[in-house]
Amino acid sequence: MKILKIAVALGLLWFVFYGSIPPIINPIPDEIDEVEAIIDIDKPSDEIIQQVKPVADLISETEDKAKIALFNYEFANRVTNYNTDVQQLNDLYTDAASRFFEDTLKGKYENLPVELKKLFISNYG
Repeated sequence: MKILKIAVALGLLWFVFYGSIPPIINPIPDEIDEVEAIIDIDKPSDEIIQQVKPVADLISETEDKAKIALFNYEFANRVTNYNTDVQQLNDLYTDAASRFFEDTLKGKYENLPVELKKLFISNYG
């Protein structure tokens, strides 16, 4: 189960960077390059990419993508050390995201909480 958690988180990270911005149309700015230097992950399977696509497609601003990717990368690295059930994982993720992002994403991506919850439930619930 922990491997699946990590796979979904890494799939989301990869898709945020590589799956939703065609580099020819919208060149990736320096901020993303800096994030990529921190986050070193392999491309996940097509199945994982399709699973996280509805969530990744919701994030439109590059700076938000970078912050969300860093947050999820760190969360995925830490969550492997926790013995949790689905509800505890959801509570922990929600609390950590609330502290990290404060109000910067509030109301910005209306369906993000709904899609994240669906993603977690589909894999762990």
